[in-house]
Amino acid sequence: MSNQLKNILIWGAGKIGRGFIADLFNKAEYNLVFVDSNRELIHQLNTQQQYTIINLPSLDEKEEVIIKDFQAFHTDEKDQIFQKLKECSILSLVVFPSAFEQVAKDISAIIERRSREKIDRSLDILMSTNICQPSEQFKHYLFKELSDAGKDYFNRYIGLVDTLIIRMGIEPTPEMREKDPMIILTNGYPELTLDRPAFKGEPPQFKGLLYTTNMAHEEKRKMYTYNTIHAVYAYLGKQRGYQYIIESIQDEEIQQMAVEGLKESSRALQKEFGYSDEEMKEWNNRVLKNMANPILKDKIDRVGADPIRKLKKEDRLIGPALMCIRNGILPYFLAKTAAAALLFTVEDDPATTIIQKFLRSHPIKEAVREFCQLDREVELIQLIAEQYQKFLNKISLKEDFYKIKKLKDCYEIGFEYEKNYRGCAQCLISTIFKFTGKNNNSLFQSASGLSGGMALCGDGACGGYSGGIMIMGSFIGRRFEMLEVNGDKEAQSQAYQMAQRLHDKFIETYGSVICADIHKQIFGKSFCLRSKEVRKEFEEAGAHLDKCTTVVAMAASWVADILSDEGFL
Repeated sequence: MSNQLKNILIWGAGKIGRGFIADLFNKAEYNLVFVDSNRELIHQLNTQQQYTIINLPSLDEKEEVIIKDFQAFHTDEKDQIFQKLKECSILSLVVFPSAFEQVAKDISAIIERRSREKIDRSLDILMSTNICQPSEQFKHYLFKELSDAGKDYFNRYIGLVDTLIIRMGIEPTPEMREKDPMIILTNGYPELTLDRPAFKGEPPQFKGLLYTTNMAHEEKRKMYTYNTIHAVYAYLGKQRGYQYIIESIQDEEIQQMAVEGLKESSRALQKEFGYSDEEMKEWNNRVLKNMANPILKDKIDRVGADPIRKLKKEDRLIGPALMCIRNGILPYFLAKTAAAALLFTVEDDPATTIIQKFLRSHPIKEAVREFCQLDREVELIQLIAEQYQKFLNKISLKEDFYKIKKLKDCYEIGFEYEKNYRGCAQCLISTIFKFTGKNNNSLFQSASGLSGGMALCGDGACGGYSGGIMIMGSFIGRRFEMLEVNGDKEAQSQAYQMAQRLHDKFIETYGSVICADIHKQIFGKSFCLRSKEVRKEFEEAGAHLDKCTTVVAMAASWVADILSDEGFL
């Protein structure tokens, strides 16, 4: 890169703009130009002419950086900004998504002028904001403003480069501000990941920049680990009355739930995107180190704010939970956190007010459908609703992690068996066989005709339900040899009670134990599987990807729960 172009214009001079982007490029000896709409901030920068960044990766690591010899302009200084951009090949856009529309108007005017003046040199815009795929949203606003000639110029010379922002800026102490009113305090995360194929010009090469050819996967990994565990700390910590994230981290029970939630997300990411065990282990170690820095006193109310956005289908809780379900993983702790998010309240946060108002007049499952953007994902809706009810009933946050592991293991075995071998009743029975290491060939064989709502007809009970009752009856039930002795009524009664618990779980989740009714819940229609043509349509609808596989998995976890409570597992 020529010296003429070793300049960067940073549009947005907040904590990340000044505390991360400026830090990286300053260390690479770039000339820095700041642009911001805050007149007071620009005046302070130009008056003070330098500021301090303190990077604190841990208690034992501290880096102090002085940033100086920069220029700063208000967004109204359009000609000066245009001239400075003529000397740059990189513009870093570091603003909140809510500012995209206005900034797009400013930058579209710059693009139009570059087109008119025939500046035949690329300008890559780094989308340095903390959302997934911001370039799509920003491009939409740009193209609303650009002429046809401007669009042609954009397509030829302007790159919109998505990035991953993991460095965090936090509030400095009053003592720090007294020494330097412009000081920036950060966690010191050292790297910025960028989307290599999105560049129109030659990407800069220096320490701290990482390039990926699959930005969507990296964005998801970052969102579903860093943002996810942060949300767990915030929403569960709020239930304990904590003010700071570090309090949640220091709470052993919440920390264990956070780690378990991170594991759920991580295993789903591995199955979905192919990350290796070693890659995810190294990544998660950095996540946990980053979060555990006691100097970074992030407030729970700030981290948990705007739960409407954070509960959306592709965001940090529901997104990884759905990825878990697609890949046969029970998202127990993600669902628990989503339930806590629905109870999260902060004064002066409109989102929490909207959620609480909705909950006062609607059942919890309607609220989950509304704010988590779920519909046919009835199993996840049920998981969240159950956890929500526990919070309402003031049941302790404390969890039996050993028991939950049993439920998760049975869930995963059931999912894999139904995915690979088909036959819901037999797959449910086989799940418990595998988990306990005890088989019963006669019991397994006797369930052969139960699948597909009995004999593939759809109008009978779900095989997950009937198979579940059969396998539980093999642990405790009426025995033939006792029939003429005393009727074995006590064992029969216990079997009834266990079967009723399973029945009630099906009703709560699917509204029925009948196969056809369950199909309507998860597919939107029912299938009578007696014909080859219908079976083909059934498979194409995802029956053994994440539909019936999840029904069997859920039923397996419920059976494991019941057997565990009765002392059989």
